Amino acid sequence: MLSDLPCLFTTVGTTMTLAGDCTTYMTILIPEGVTLDGNGHTIMAKDPPLDHFRGAVVKNAGTAANVVNLTVTASGLADVCDDGNDRLRGILFDGASGSITNSHAIEINQGASGCQEGNGIEVRSCDDAGTQTVVIQNNSAVHYQKTGILANCDVVVTITGNVVDGVGPVPYIAQNGIQLGFMATGEVSGNSISDNFYTGCSHKAAAKTDCIPYVAAGLLLYDIDASMIRRSNNMFSNNQFNVLLVTYQSLDS
Repeated sequence: MLSDLPCLFTTVGTTMTLAGDCTTYMTILIPEGVTLDGNGHTIMAKDPPLDHFRGAVVKNAGTAANVVNLTVTASGLADVCDDGNDRLRGILFDGASGSITNSHAIEINQGASGCQEGNGIEVRSCDDAGTQTVVIQNNSAVHYQKTGILANCDVVVTITGNVVDGVGPVPYIAQNGIQLGFMATGEVSGNSISDNFYTGCSHKAAAKTDCIPYVAAGLLLYDIDASMIRRSNNMFSNNQFNVLLVTYQSLDS
C-alpha cells in the first residue's frame, strides 16, 4: 500500500527529485525549465477532505518541463465531472515543450465513470501559447478513464515506444488509446495499444432512438491533417477500431 506521506522533493540545479512514494490532494507543479525525476517512486492522487480532486496530478508551471522515472496514479476519486483546467489527468504539459520518458500513468480514473476526462498523459497548446515540441517515449498508460496519451492543438509530438492499455469492453465510456487532435502533428511509432472498446452503443444499434453510436479507437486522429502524422510499427490488439480518422469540413450554404 502506498504511503499517505506528503510529496517531498530535493532540488539540485534544474532537477527536482521525488524523495519517496507519497499522496497528493492537489496538482504538483513543475517549475520553469525543471526536470521532475520520480526516482522510481509513485505519486497517488486522492480526494481532499470535503471536496474532490481537480486537475492534473503533475503539471508544468512554465513553458518548458521534463518528467522522468515517475509513476502517477489515483485512488478512490469521486465520480464528479469537471471541465477545463479541472479535468483529471495524470501528467499534463499545457503550453510547454519538453519530454515525458520512462514514466507510468496508472489507474487515472474515477472508477466506472462516463466523465470525459481522466487522461494518462496529455500535452496541449490550445491557447495561443505557440508551437510546442514534446517527446513522449517509453512510458505506460494503463486503465485510464478516457485517453491513454493525448496531444491536442499546436503541438509537435514524438510518441514512441509506449504501452497503452485501456480497460477492455465497457458500456460507460468510449476510450481511446492515443489521440492526436485539432491539428496536432508528429510521429506515432513503436507503441503497443490495446483494450479500447465501447459496448454502450454500436453501429448496429444506431437505429435506437436512445442510442448515439460512439466508438473507441486504439489511435484516434481527430480533426487533423493525417498527412502530417508519421505512423510506423505500432501494434494493436482488442480495440474497437485500431486507427480511426475523424475530420470536419465546413460546407458552403
